[in-house]
Amino acid sequence: MQIYKIETEENGRELTIHGSHDFPCGSYDERFSHFVGGEVPWHWHDEIEVVLVIEGATKVECINSSDIVKTGEMVFINANTLHKLTNYGTEDCRILNVVFSPKMLGGVGFGLIYKKHVLPVINNKELLFYKFSGAKAWHEQVINELATAFAVWKEQGSDREFYMNIALMKFWHIFCTNQQDITATHNAAKTNEKRVQSLLNFIHSNYEERISIADISEAANISESECYRIFRNALSCSPNSYLLNYRLRKSVQLLTESNKQIADIAYESGFNCSAYFAKKFKLAFNVTPMQFRKNYSVTLDHPLANNFPITQTKSS
Repeated sequence: MQIYKIETEENGRELTIHGSHDFPCGSYDERFSHFVGGEVPWHWHDEIEVVLVIEGATKVECINSSDIVKTGEMVFINANTLHKLTNYGTEDCRILNVVFSPKMLGGVGFGLIYKKHVLPVINNKELLFYKFSGAKAWHEQVINELATAFAVWKEQGSDREFYMNIALMKFWHIFCTNQQDITATHNAAKTNEKRVQSLLNFIHSNYEERISIADISEAANISESECYRIFRNALSCSPNSYLLNYRLRKSVQLLTESNKQIADIAYESGFNCSAYFAKKFKLAFNVTPMQFRKNYSVTLDHPLANNFPITQTKSS
């Protein structure tokens, strides 16, 4: 099953369970047109994620850094890293991705491999993501390993878990051997990361209420100007636009999963005026809330409910 609906806790941690208790690994084949707004919104998870771009391109964003991953390229996203993926360009980006627990790489009981070769990587707070472009021979090798594993996984053979586990181990061994600085034990300052988490946590917890930039800033004990600077540098948007888009996403969920009146949905999503809500919704999704519900009255797991490009909206 593909995961087109990204649900998170208030702190941004993804709620989706990838795989199962006895095989904590999920593999997906996804198109960005099936996500609301053509993007995977800001979130983080305990698992490691590896994304292979099959068609088009995606912009991968983490705090204070971003890159474009094109067709044939792959990106590693470290565990517990706040990140966002957006369709880049006009072509509908298609990705194959695997989200897996780091424990899969180290065996049972936090063995020597885990302590020596896995833990130092996932604890490296300076390593948010790493792009494999194929420019280096070993880059091409790891891309081919994962591409083959994805193909075997799709066939749903009885040995697909075995093959995926082997491929991930090979990937990790080649990665660590050729890029040894990923295991550097730096004591990177986490102040900025904690501030971003505090700001987002406040928005996610209070988006239904009337909140100001002053309220958001106070959540991280910073000035309003510093709040704007952090959002701009870390998330490439203003706090206003982040709040607006988060409210719009919540409204989409209510539109497709409930029979509530449009006005009630507007207020529950944090808009104190249904006309203003309708205006912003139309700017973002190119249809009115009523048209959206009428034409796509299905759950967010259905691709039809997500096939809308979100545009930049100006907050008042």
